[in-house]
Amino acid sequence: MHRYLVVANQTLHGAELRDELRERIKAGPCSFFVLVPNTSAEHYDAEAASAVLKHPGTWWWATDYAGPVNDDEAAAQARQRLKQMLGNLTALDVPVEGRLGSSDPLEAMEKVFADHQFDEIIVATLPQRVSRWLEADLPRQAERRFGVPVTTIVMKL
Repeated sequence: MHRYLVVANQTLHGAELRDELRERIKAGPCSFFVLVPNTSAEHYDAEAASAVLKHPGTWWWATDYAGPVNDDEAAAQARQRLKQMLGNLTALDVPVEGRLGSSDPLEAMEKVFADHQFDEIIVATLPQRVSRWLEADLPRQAERRFGVPVTTIVMKL
């Protein structure tokens, strides 16, 4: 069974990630661990919010993705996205776990790797022009630190 660590927050329900996960499921037995770094309210991107709502199947997100006014609201929105993704994958009869992690995605991944092993990391991120993760070269840093391949899924806005 192939084990994937999926790292995403604002892009968790984007069509690009959904399509990638479907391909992995079709390829054979697999399991997912969904990690949602707890992004602070000041780092949410309004352009991403409106783009995600254009994707089919994300209408429910409109109620919780107007952009959080504080960090507590940001965490609540992240938890809701995580809960929905775990439910979606469970409904497909795929083994899945998940958690809300540190706002620092590398630190959050480090904590998950302490208790789990993965064959690959899938990072879903905003486009280059607005992505703090791509600016910080998160995919390459994760690949070097954890020694597993990293696939980067960039959301189209």
